[in-house]
Amino acid sequence: MEAQNYYEGIRHVVYVSTGILRRCEYCEESVGMGRFGESINHYIQQHGYKLLHVGQETGTDVNGKPFHSTVAVLGK
Repeated sequence: MEAQNYYEGIRHVVYVSTGILRRCEYCEESVGMGRFGESINHYIQQHGYKLLHVGQETGTDVNGKPFHSTVAVLGK
């Protein structure tokens, strides 16, 4: 499948991270952190999203030390 066609029609994206716990904007279920895989499946199965990207993100904590998170971007 060509990438151009895969992304066609995407109008809204959500971001899931192992470093951030938030609520699903549709149903208030907890998404992210230790529920990373479950969160991706939640958006796909419950809200019709498709997985667009999985990767790593590096940030710094309050003490300036680096930390790494796994992130996913889903869209529909």
